Parts: sequence; C-alpha cells; structure tokens
Amino acid sequence: MTAPGRLRVLCVDDDVEVVEALRLLLTGEPGYEWMGALTTANDLVAVACDHRPHVVLLDVDMPGRDPLDVLAEMTVACPDVRVVVLSGHVRRALVNRAITAGAWGYVAKADGEGAMLDAIRAVAGGEFVMSPEVQRCYAL
Repeated sequence: MTAPGRLRVLCVDDDVEVVEALRLLLTGEPGYEWMGALTTANDLVAVACDHRPHVVLLDVDMPGRDPLDVLAEMTVACPDVRVVVLSGHVRRALVNRAITAGAWGYVAKADGEGAMLDAIRAVAGGEFVMSPEVQRCYAL
C-alpha cells in the first residue's frame, strides 16, 4: 500500500544504467514510490492500467513498439496515468509528437535529477512541464 502523499512512479527505459540511477534516486527521495521498470513500451498500457502509477517516465528511443504510439493508446485506455517523457532526444518535432500523444511533460535527461523530480511532482499536480533544455529547443 502506498503511503499518503507518495507519488507512484513507473519507468520505461531500456538503458539499465538510467533505470538503476532512477531507482536509487526515487527510493531514496521522500514522497516517491518506485514501481519498477519496463525495458520496452510493449506492455505499458496493460501495466499502467493494472497498477495505476501516478506518473510514468517514458523514454522515446527503445526497441519494440514505438513509445509515442503506445503513449497515445495509454492516454485513451487509462487517462488518469500521466506521462513525462524523459529522453536524451530533444527536437521540436519529437516534443510536439509527444504532446500530441498525451504527454504531460518532456524532460531532457541532460537537465538532471532536480528537473526530473520537479517534473514528476508538477505533472502529478496537474501541470504541464517542459524542462529548461526542452524550452530552449522551442526558443530557437
């Protein structure tokens, strides 16, 4: 059972080092509950609808089904689960595609832990978030 006020976070990323870093960060950070990780987006809709994380951290460059196509399906199937794209790929077209698919936020991995934690909290609270690097992409 989740403690009151704790945000349940599921990670979808095929980079084991990124996943482990996120696991260590979120399990050591008050207010967050690590729900595990998927290495592809293939089963994301079923897992998200069954386990209802508050926030999914979703990479966009992984093997298997296109993560943004899966995001669009998940947005319809379980709209209460919010997604933050967490990626090293920051391009206006990709950000736009993520937003169109239903992402509540887009954070560049280069923006660091603080930006990611802030994004999770903000998105769980109903805010749309773009990290500083993503915002710079739009300023060009």
